[in-house]
Amino acid sequence: MVALILGFLGLILSVMDRCIPPDGDPTFCPRPVPPRTSSPISANGKADPPGSYRGRTGTSSQPLVPYIYAYVRAPAPTYRSPEDALSGGSPRRIFPGGYVWVSVHGRVETGGKVFYQINREEYIEASYLAFGAPSSFHGVAFSTPPTRPFGWIVQATPPSEEPGRAPDPKAPVLPRYTLITVEEIRHIGDQRWYRVGPHQWIREQAVGLVVPTRPPAGIPPGSKWIEVNLYEQTLAAYEGDRLVYATLISSGRARTPTVTGLFRIQVKARTTLMDGDIFGYYYLEDVPWTMFFYQGYALHGAYWHDRFGFPQSRGCVNLAPIDARWLFEWAEPYGDAPFVRATPDNPGTWVWVHD
Repeated sequence: MVALILGFLGLILSVMDRCIPPDGDPTFCPRPVPPRTSSPISANGKADPPGSYRGRTGTSSQPLVPYIYAYVRAPAPTYRSPEDALSGGSPRRIFPGGYVWVSVHGRVETGGKVFYQINREEYIEASYLAFGAPSSFHGVAFSTPPTRPFGWIVQATPPSEEPGRAPDPKAPVLPRYTLITVEEIRHIGDQRWYRVGPHQWIREQAVGLVVPTRPPAGIPPGSKWIEVNLYEQTLAAYEGDRLVYATLISSGRARTPTVTGLFRIQVKARTTLMDGDIFGYYYLEDVPWTMFFYQGYALHGAYWHDRFGFPQSRGCVNLAPIDARWLFEWAEPYGDAPFVRATPDNPGTWVWVHD
């Protein structure tokens, strides 16, 4: 299937370049990840070069996501074949209005029109689709754990010379997703400020922070565990007391908050369908690298947005695709099947979600 996708990828790149925001949401079309302006982590702990872990997990030659995905402009009919569509046959189904994404598996041009295959015996006319480009953002893997707080700029901002002051108009803007180390913290009123370089202070709202910590009560010594910090919108993966990976997330919005508490991964699915009608209909095909930890709540890859560092979901913990793949391959239960359930002999990794 990967070969098929790569084979016709070139045919749709021009469509992806003309990414159309659904519902007028300008955050839909991902922006290129800006180059890192520094590598501050190296002062505190050794971080592997960005993306280097992909070679260790066998993903360096694979695409960001297992399929090509497209947003559906609804209402949109699908047909068993392009011929059925051209001859006025009955639709197989009609996607209703909402937030609908499908995975695309092939392209057919016939009768002067272009159709895309989205499932077995299911085709949709190209005019109903807007192809998206998944985020290429990713976190950092550590061979030597950091000793200081660190994180990412989540709102592009120029630094201030002193905490509490307005930004220096001549200072260069730190782009979104810039990796920073916090060298000092100051409290000015009810506001925290972080020193990230000489005479460079950033207000806390512009940063998604990770503070290396110890496992909470209830997690046995030496166990793998995942910390999800809803306030900071960050995730950290640990092996015992050792931090091995960290990144930004998008958790549930105010109306659909992410559940808090101590859980364990129950089921891992390489891809799965997610749909429902929570504050509006949504339908997301082949959500990649999904790990359910409590009822319908899961950690999973999100190919449909690039808003990591801000709440965005209907309750799940969204991860950028590269991060989701890394976490999926690292976490327990282990297994190569499309669906793997935790058992007493193959238990799931601990997940601690807190505000």
